[in-house]
Order: sequence, then structure tokens, then C-alpha cells
Amino acid sequence: MNILSMAAGAAFLITSAANAQYGEPIYHYQGEMEAQTETGFIDLDWDIRILDPDQQMVTFLLSSALGNVEVSGDVANFQIAPQGPFNAIVIQLDEARGDAPRHIELTYDGVLFPEPMDTDINDISPDRVELSVDGFWLPIDASFQGFFTADLTIDVGAAWSGIANGDVVERPTGVRVINTEPSLDIAFTLAPSFRTTHHDGFSLHDLRDNNDGSDVLISAAAYCVDYLNGLYGGMDRLPHINFTINRRSGSAYNRRSYISLTDISDTEAETMTQFLCHELSHHWSFGANFNTVENWLNESFAEYIGNMAVREHFGEAVFLDRMNLFASQIEGQALPAIWVPGATDRGPYLVNYRAGPVALWELETYLGRPAFNHFITRYMVDGIDTTPDLLAMLEEISGREARDWFEDRLAQTGH
Repeated sequence: MNILSMAAGAAFLITSAANAQYGEPIYHYQGEMEAQTETGFIDLDWDIRILDPDQQMVTFLLSSALGNVEVSGDVANFQIAPQGPFNAIVIQLDEARGDAPRHIELTYDGVLFPEPMDTDINDISPDRVELSVDGFWLPIDASFQGFFTADLTIDVGAAWSGIANGDVVERPTGVRVINTEPSLDIAFTLAPSFRTTHHDGFSLHDLRDNNDGSDVLISAAAYCVDYLNGLYGGMDRLPHINFTINRRSGSAYNRRSYISLTDISDTEAETMTQFLCHELSHHWSFGANFNTVENWLNESFAEYIGNMAVREHFGEAVFLDRMNLFASQIEGQALPAIWVPGATDRGPYLVNYRAGPVALWELETYLGRPAFNHFITRYMVDGIDTTPDLLAMLEEISGREARDWFEDRLAQTGH
């Protein structure tokens, strides 16, 4: 299993813990989907409810492989135009009538993947149907801040089982996925069957025909659930987690209570523990805008907490080996700052997953472990989602000098 690949893609879209910090959703997606597993053809019919009476227009992004797009409902006008690898559906809405929600009816079809994607994550085949937002099979608000609830019926023509980032109701020819918490995604895996085992706090749903690596996964997941709930779960504990274990390579990803893993057969215990604790940390470390520079908060804190868990479980020497490796991976690299005032662009992988954690490691050394634990707990439980708010909190608990030191450190990338 390529853990670097897993970490790079695992929380590319921070939908892992969309909850009350995001406020109310602005859409509700009601839909029906037919997926032909032999051909990869899909046919979708959506009724998208607009919940914000002040919203005047919306631009949805949809895979350019899909066609026969029809738009109707409370729509004044619309146009469809290419936008990179997508089609942009620009919709001017009718004026709202009081607080009554408006509706957009949207239908389309096509072979979603006429050519395989660069990763193995999204797939429609006789073995499984696995889809997430990365495949742009569903209309996504182009702002990437259009959170929604959803109710989707998926018909694959057979009594398959499903795991998703929501409640799953099995049906004679597929499943129904119900998301009552706001998200940017409807992510799911459907298959003829899973080998399922249940554990305290999590379940495994294995698509492989062997148990290789399962003992390592079970041990790491049990440890991370206890470790993280003990530190940060006083008011908001982790939900029951459903892990799917796939035969595929590519990236893993996390959608709150649903985590899709690659083949775990040869993963070492330390690596598995760090990865899972990182992913589960996104239950709390998620609120920053993932498409901007502030994504360093989501990823760097989760990555460092994963390494803190390794330190607690496997000892200081293993932790130092990992952090020194992180430092060596960014040494001499031409990287942008982690964060500076006025920055907007999302940082690259080496910034968010390496330089940011190294900066947090240095802050821990600067503050001392008790003060740093107070700082990182405040970040996790207070829902801090911008760097200015983080720096203000640091100043509140450790003083202006600490704040200035860390702000200067964020302007750098090297160790």
C-alpha cells in the first residue's frame, strides 16, 4: 500500500466531518441513479432544492463525459459551457417566493469513464461501483462551499450491498443512500457482497478474498478511536466508522464515518496507526476552506496528530525518525510559505503534509509539551478554521511573543 499516495488523496476534499460548524446546508439533493455495471453507463435524475431564498444563481460542475443534460424547474435561464475537464452548468434562478424552497430539475447520462481515471478510486464495473466527488458524477457547486443533504436511490439491477457517507437502505436492485448531515459529496461503494466484521467503534467491509493486514488494521483502528476520543471527544465523539478494504491501488479517502482503503496487505503497524489517526482526526480538523491556503490547518494538524499517536503508542524514537524524515523531504525544496497574510492559493502536498507538521513539531518544542497540548486541543475542539483565528488563540494562551514566533515560522517552509 502506497501510504504517501493515500495521504495525498485521502482528504483532498474535506467532507469528512461536515457538521454543525458549517451551519445549515444550502441544498438538498433528491435523486435516482441507474448504473449499468457491464458498460459503465449511468443515468441520473435530480431534484435539487435551493434552501437559501437569497441565492440568485448557481454554477454546477459536471464531468464532460456526461451528456444529454436537461435543466428545468425554478430556472430563469441557463447555459452550459466547457470549463477544463468539466461542463459548467450556469443557472439563473427564478425569484424566491417567500421562504419556500426553489427546485432545479437536472437530468443527464453517459459513460462516466470512457477512459480509466489516473486513480482507481472511481469505478463502475461488475465487481463494484465506487464513486466519490472526484469523479464529478454528480453536480457540484463550483464554489466548493455548496454543502447539501441528500437522498439518492441507486439501481444497479441486482441486490448489491453498499457502504456510504450516510445511512444505507438495501433495496432489491441496489441501495438508497440518505445523508442528513451537510456534505460536499455522496461517496459510496456498492458490491455484490462484502466480508464484514464488527468491532467496538468500527466495522470492516472487505472486498478481498483474504485477511492479509486485517489484524494490523483492527489494532490501529481500535487504538486511534480510543486515543482521539480520549483527547478530543469530550463533547463530540467519533461516530461508528465503516472501513471498506479494496483490492485496488490508488488513494484512500475519508468521508467522516466512511473510510475507503486500498489493499492493506503489507502495511506496517506504525504506518497504519499514523494514517488512521490522521484520517480520524478529520472529525475535528476539517473546517478550513480546503480550496485555499487555509487547507494547511485541516491537513497539517491531522498529520501531526497522527504522528503524536505514533509517539504515544510506539515511543519517542519512532516519532523522531518520522519527523526527521518529514524535515528531510522538504529540505532544499522550492516551496511556498505555509501561510502568510494575504495568501490565497492552496499549498502543495509537501507544504500541507510535511512543512506544516514540521512547523507544529517546532512549536511544540518552543512551547513545551503541556502548553502545546492545550493549544492543539483548543484548535481541535473550538472549530478554528482560519490562521488568524489560530494565531489569536495562541496569543491568548501563550502570549504575544509565541504568536509572533509562530507567525514568522509559518512564513517559512524549511526545517
